[in-house]
Amino acid sequence: MVNKKEFFQYMSDLYSEEYKDNEGYKTLKKILKITDLDKILELEEITEFNKDQRLVYRENLANNGKELTPFQVDQYISIIDYALSHMDI
Repeated sequence: MVNKKEFFQYMSDLYSEEYKDNEGYKTLKKILKITDLDKILELEEITEFNKDQRLVYRENLANNGKELTPFQVDQYISIIDYALSHMDI
């Protein structure tokens, strides 16, 4: 199981600033509960998005009511990547 302190340290190291977003940790825990292989594969694709694909993804999120800054999208994708690396699949 992923521990909160380790996750916060990972994100802090990755972005060179202190990370203490409890919502990000909740997102991580939700992702770790996913068992649907198709959804997991979809998440893996997201982690491979280039800059332009991230922009389109951000626009799609906004169209569905979830407004994120480009930095928040990067962090969200990092959370997905971290979660996938800690899944037993």
